[in-house]
Amino acid sequence: MATRQDHWDAIIIGAGHNGLVAAGYLARAGKRVLVLEQRDRVGGACTLEEPFPGFTMSPCAYVVSLLRPEIIRDLELHKYGFDAYVKDPQMFVPFLDGEHLFFRASTELTVEGIRRLSPHDAEAYPKFLAFFDRASEILNPILLEEPPSVADLAARFTGEDEDIYRRLMFGSLYDMLADYFESDYLRAAFAGQGVIGAFIGPKTPGSVYVMWHHMFGEVNGEKGMWGYVRGGMGRISFAMAASAEAHGAQIRLNTRVKGLLTHNGQVEGVRLESGEELRADAVLSNVDPKTTFLRLCDDTGLDADFLRRISQFKTESATFKLNVALRELPSFTCLPGTTPSLQHFGSCEISPTPDWVQTAYEDAIHGELSRKPWIEAYMQSSTDPTVAPEGMHTISMFCQYAPYHLHGREWTDAERNEMADRIVATMTEFAPNFADAIIDRQMLSPVDIEARYGLPNGNIFQGEITPDQLFSLRPAPECARYRTPLGGLYLCGSGTHPGGGVMGAPGHNAAQALLTDWSAQAK
Repeated sequence: MATRQDHWDAIIIGAGHNGLVAAGYLARAGKRVLVLEQRDRVGGACTLEEPFPGFTMSPCAYVVSLLRPEIIRDLELHKYGFDAYVKDPQMFVPFLDGEHLFFRASTELTVEGIRRLSPHDAEAYPKFLAFFDRASEILNPILLEEPPSVADLAARFTGEDEDIYRRLMFGSLYDMLADYFESDYLRAAFAGQGVIGAFIGPKTPGSVYVMWHHMFGEVNGEKGMWGYVRGGMGRISFAMAASAEAHGAQIRLNTRVKGLLTHNGQVEGVRLESGEELRADAVLSNVDPKTTFLRLCDDTGLDADFLRRISQFKTESATFKLNVALRELPSFTCLPGTTPSLQHFGSCEISPTPDWVQTAYEDAIHGELSRKPWIEAYMQSSTDPTVAPEGMHTISMFCQYAPYHLHGREWTDAERNEMADRIVATMTEFAPNFADAIIDRQMLSPVDIEARYGLPNGNIFQGEITPDQLFSLRPAPECARYRTPLGGLYLCGSGTHPGGGVMGAPGHNAAQALLTDWSAQAK
């Protein structure tokens, strides 16, 4: 029999990082906040686990950049244990002919490295970066605001900036790279940056925007940089939880929400799987829009056309995560050695030709596992030995493409191992000791990512971040500004503006929308 608990100002469904950000802001505003999380730990896909004894890893999220500095400041995350540092180099790209490229935190050092392969591209590289810097100048101010309409967004790009808008919204990264660079080395190195987490290829219009989405961040004030969180990415979520709890928010783990309590189109709380009912003035959903409206809002009388469009929100994914425990670091043919060195400090991009990523994508659009996957690998243990036993190492391998929907078969251990074997074989082409260095491996297919972390179809952004699903269109015009057709229900997850990644902006913006509405009601 359902029981009645104390009344809350706000209940937040899901203790992923966006839910925790919302909780932190609401608690600081003096509101009674309860966060409900179905798993046994906070963080969602940005957490810490021990997949192998003695090895600490964040199974999904792996590097930090997009987390807004305003949120770090407002929630005092450093006070609660958050500590990030820039990874340098940002990227290491090995090639099968024995060449390599380093993209350093210093543009000058990067240009020096490029010059030995192409003097033309050494001059072009700063101009390439300037394109994205200018895009960030225009777009970053709206990250912590309610999204503009598509028309208002276009109006921000005037004069010479119109070309930036054209490329961002309609251009393909493949074409842009060909316009800037003459060398296949440079074109190959960046081809994967326009597809991260998206079921698109570098030739797909909108892939330039996907690349920008991964370039607007910063680490410790250094613009455009990516870094590691000391101890692992989950330390971000743990700091957010501690910050929210220090200001009165409560977090309940192992608590699954079955549905919403509503009356006359107004949300009044939630019903748990246990049958318990919890009452609140507002509910913020950090789960994806499809789950929110198609499962939690069942029988709430929402408009059928709205629900149909929510069901069409694109969430397809081809992400495969392979987390590996190593007895030694990879020794690359182009730069041999297992002692921690520059080639181990940043991300290792396995994208040796301009068409490598596109070819991998074309396998996937036919429902097949990529024969030669695109790999972005991170060896955090090379600069942070706290995450692995002494003398051992971790490697986090973010890989595409492994489609959620396979042609003629389902995801089983056989498919997981098949994809993992292809990834290992591909990496071993560049680092011959890699396969023999593996102690153990954790395989997360799109189906596993969905089941474990609640990301629809394994989509790491809760929905594609292509231009047709951005700003006032994300996830649909009726709920793009965090408020929804149900009074008192707000969206605070990455299925809203400005999208996914460990950013915190959707949680911040949803909390501000709710506080603004409460303030208006009080007048």
